[in-house]
Order: sequence, then structure tokens, then C-alpha cells
Amino acid sequence: MIQSFYYILRNLKITVLGFMIIATVLPVPVHAQQTAWIFIGQQSAFDVASVRPSTLRRLRFYSEKARAALAEMAKADNLTGATGEELAATATANLRKWVEKLIDAGAKAKLDLEQTAAFFAQDLRENYTGQLPFIVFNEAGELNTSQLFQGVYDARASITASADADYLAYVNNLGNEAISGNIPKPEQPTQRAAASPKEEPQRDPAIQAYWDRLIERDGMRYIRVAPGDTLATYASAFYGDSLQYRKIYSANTDVMETPNLLTVGDTIEIPR
Repeated sequence: MIQSFYYILRNLKITVLGFMIIATVLPVPVHAQQTAWIFIGQQSAFDVASVRPSTLRRLRFYSEKARAALAEMAKADNLTGATGEELAATATANLRKWVEKLIDAGAKAKLDLEQTAAFFAQDLRENYTGQLPFIVFNEAGELNTSQLFQGVYDARASITASADADYLAYVNNLGNEAISGNIPKPEQPTQRAAASPKEEPQRDPAIQAYWDRLIERDGMRYIRVAPGDTLATYASAFYGDSLQYRKIYSANTDVMETPNLLTVGDTIEIPR
């Protein structure tokens, strides 16, 4: 009786041990709240535990909205004609809005742009199902949201700078009218003083490489497709915003069936 009980215990131990080994080997879904670190490639980006729970909830909420917009963009890229263009316009506007919200939430959590982009990439790995638009991949075909986030950030900064310039022009115009005696001259807001002109910064070598490949012909710009090229990389290089890839696609529907497919050797127009 004792010997039989011993064998039962030994077999139970083996069974439990075998289960533990299987459980260790099998992949387990990892969610952001369980992950100690978010990674960019091999470089640790930030400790999730350092983000306040309320801020983490906000990041996840905006990330979910951005994921939904990406799914709509993927659907639009497989459609042709006005239907595809209309859906793409809506999805692009929504993606831009939610990525901006993500960037702002990341800033409140003291995350830089790369870290917030890495958070979104991690969320895509864990929660996105289906086809992903090429705008979230790099030239090597790896999931990388840095280009997308940088483009959205730069585009918003450009819009803000343009709005400031419009305001300054308005104030200067009021000043000119006051000098001519039409209206009292308003007090000049010193906090919106125009920045001194700066030299044009040199382009990143990777971006400059695309500009070096441009072909000028009859006032139009073209580029010959090389391996690894995507419309997103073209839009990022020439417009500073990967989300403007539809601008290039719309100018090349005669040689492209979908925005996802570029044929090496084809010549693609790059609208100004």
C-alpha cells in the first residue's frame, strides 16, 4: 500500500514537472501591464511600471483607437476608386488624430517620441490581427512605428508654425493700419516675436539618398523604384510625413493597382 502510494506520488511529480516544462516552452501572450520593459529593437525604451496607472490607461485607450484607424487604412488600401479614396481620407485623419493624442499622453508620462512609438508597436504586436498597412514597417520589412510618429509630430509642428506666422502677419497688418491712422495700434505680444532665420538643416543621409535618386523631367519629379522602397518611405523623405503616401499613389494609379505594391524598376511620379 505504501509502495503503491509512492509510485502515485512519483508519477504525479513527473506529470506536474512535464506540465511546467511545456508551459515554459509554449509562447504566452504578454500584455503591457505584465511587461517590465518596452523595447525598441535591442534597446530598452522605458519601464512600464514607471508610468502612472491613469496615464497607462490613457495610452492604451488612444492606442486602441489608432489600431482601429490602421485597420481602416488597410481596408482602404485594398479598394480602388472613390470608395477607397474616401475611406482612406477618413482613416488617415483618424490615425493622425489618435497618434497625436498618443504623443501628448506619452509626453505627460515623460516618454519621448521614440518611447511612445515603441509603446504603440508593442500594442500592435500583442493586439492587432489582420493585415497591417506598410506605413508601420521600415525598409527592412520590420515593424517600426518611429517613422509614422515622427512624421505626425513634424506635420503638427509645421501647422503650428504656419498658424503663428499667420497671426504675426495679422498683427503686423494691424500695425500698418494704425500707422496710417485707421485704427489704434495694438500692443505687440512679445511672446510671439518672430524667430530669427536659420540656415536650412542638412538632410539625414538616408533621406538625402532618396533626393539624390530624383529625376527631373519637364518640370515633373520621378523616382525609379528600388528594392525596399515603399510609398511611405517616399512620403517621409519628400514630404516629411509618411501619412501623405496617398498623394503619391493618386498621381500613379496608371502604374499602381494598390498603394501596397511597388514594382522594382517602375518609374513613379513624386508630386510637388
